[in-house]
Amino acid sequence: MAKEWKGDILALDIATKLGWAEGEPGGTPRFGSLALAPDGSSQAAIFGGMIGFLGSRLQAFKPRTIVFEAPELFRLRSGKATRATIEVLFGLPAVMQGVAYRMGVYDLQEATAPDVRGFFIGQRNLKRQEAKKAVVAECHRRGWMVRNDDEGDACALWAFMCAYKVPELRTASPATPLFGRAS
Repeated sequence: MAKEWKGDILALDIATKLGWAEGEPGGTPRFGSLALAPDGSSQAAIFGGMIGFLGSRLQAFKPRTIVFEAPELFRLRSGKATRATIEVLFGLPAVMQGVAYRMGVYDLQEATAPDVRGFFIGQRNLKRQEAKKAVVAECHRRGWMVRNDDEGDACALWAFMCAYKVPELRTASPATPLFGRAS
């Protein structure tokens, strides 16, 4: 028999407007969102915002696992991303991982948006805005009164990682190829 997994999970929807959700698998997540820096700020200010947020968060709340959404590469394929956008897109997760490691959180997991959405709303391939609306609606259905899609995405990511760490929770979401059919 597998050992029961214990600990809290912190989920981060990483962007200049960051969503976060935290809590123990099987419970109700605490969640919120914030701007890492004011619009138009330098990369240094944005990265500094991540360091400040995560440093404070990890002093107040020490999770066993941090999960973050993998950077979306669609902007790179479309040719619309600037160098600065690419640096922030990949820099924020790197900064987060470095801060977490230095503060003693070593279980750092990455998940893709399609996998998370497939688990949480049962659909992997919706258009971006349609998927975000569906995620917020599912959060509300669960009683998690998120205020925006950043919080919604973080809660979905949290639920995904909870089900990954605690397989008994996999039946709490729509059937997906990732985790198998719910009974």
